Amino acid sequence: MGIVTEVVLLGMGGAVLALWARSRRPVGRPAGHLRRLSARLSAVAIPALLMSLLASWNLLARAYAGALWSPGQAALVTSALLVVTALAGGLGRDRRDSEVEEPTDSAIDPLTRIPSHRAFQDRLAHECDRAYRFGDSFALAILDLDQFQGVNNRYRHRTGDRVLFEVAGRVSAVVRDIDLCARFAGDQFAIILPHTLHKGGVEAAERLRQVVAAGTFLTPDETELRLTVTVGVAYYPAEGTSPPELVEACKKALAFAKSLGGNQIQLARDVPVALPTSGNVVSLPASGHGTVVRSLATAVDVRDRYTHSHSQLVSELAAATARRVGLNEPEVERVKVGALLHDVGKIGVPDAVLSKEGTLTQDDWISIREHPRLGKTIIEQAPELKDVVPLVLHHQERYDGRGYPGRLQGDAIPLGARIIAAADAYHAIRSDRPYRSGRTHLEAVSELHRCAGSQFDPAIVSAFVDTLEHDPSVVKLLRTLEPADGSQPYTGRPAFDRAV
Repeated sequence: MGIVTEVVLLGMGGAVLALWARSRRPVGRPAGHLRRLSARLSAVAIPALLMSLLASWNLLARAYAGALWSPGQAALVTSALLVVTALAGGLGRDRRDSEVEEPTDSAIDPLTRIPSHRAFQDRLAHECDRAYRFGDSFALAILDLDQFQGVNNRYRHRTGDRVLFEVAGRVSAVVRDIDLCARFAGDQFAIILPHTLHKGGVEAAERLRQVVAAGTFLTPDETELRLTVTVGVAYYPAEGTSPPELVEACKKALAFAKSLGGNQIQLARDVPVALPTSGNVVSLPASGHGTVVRSLATAVDVRDRYTHSHSQLVSELAAATARRVGLNEPEVERVKVGALLHDVGKIGVPDAVLSKEGTLTQDDWISIREHPRLGKTIIEQAPELKDVVPLVLHHQERYDGRGYPGRLQGDAIPLGARIIAAADAYHAIRSDRPYRSGRTHLEAVSELHRCAGSQFDPAIVSAFVDTLEHDPSVVKLLRTLEPADGSQPYTGRPAFDRAV
């Protein structure tokens, strides 16, 4: 075949070199589809190099032996040497590049593929400048994954990284085109919401919380992992007029919400100012006490559209009943606050369980029955609320001793907890639920009387019903609870058991 073989081999080597060169960016390593193309061509480069070496050796051997020598032969030898040198040099560069971390676009986070912290800083500075010039306002939200370190510890960082990538995608999908969702820190994301006032910011933050809480993430062993998030929100210019001020306001709101159990939204404007006291104890002013109570109650109510304002209504009913049984005003206030916070432990119950329309599983019940203990743990974080802890912990006890978590019986159950139990059950029966419509006042009262002595304290039931029918403020309140047209008749004990 003569010189044809060498020419063909050199041509193949030269073609690979040309394609390889086209697949590479002028600076740095290739990106996207170019990276994949370069990787494939790199794999072909070694065989091409061997072919070129063979062709060069053959041509040199012929030239040295004098079998064939001409200006054309000299040109082929020179070309072979150039091809060999170029391919060897390219392989060497790829080897060195593989040992160095691939440079990335500083505007994109390499893990989550959303805007990076640097991009966030640039955009936040731009929004502050724009809002100042045009007299506009905007909201900043920082989202923090709750207990995410436990995910990394249990499933390792590879799973944690994949979860972060999925969270970034879900959060980005529910923001507007004009918003910016960026990676802020390890397990935190920042969202800039231009042209956003108070109501819009709260609604957007709740969408962010829900999109994470409603989803599941698969673990390496194919089990479903559920996560919750806490969101701190600050507004320009109310909470800050510069990027550092807004970020700091969001961080304080986030930290305050975390101290209350997480899985909630906290506005920077509602964070109380701590008052330093002796030692290492930090006390809240009176206004801060109210903020803690409102924040905790709202964090629960906002998660269940079927019991909107449930905590507030139970609080009013319990306080009125406490007055009816002769408690003094400090005790009435204690019962009122305890009733407002009685379900705060449900912050730790997955959203999917709270709003489940089907039958609850055994695991669902275990999760729900843990809420009094979790409520106790959360409230203990605020020393000013320690006197309501027993009411929250024991509001699910039964008068016959078959309740939870302590299986207390009769008068061993705190009086305030017995009052809250009756008020909670009454409003649960009256409220619309995923599996039934709300019942009438007479149906609810009938069920309370039927369960007096077993589930409820008979004396408390009597005082509670008397309050419902004779306290003017309560009678007025009850008018807001009348079921809508088309409500179904009361179905008896099974529905009641599910309601409470």
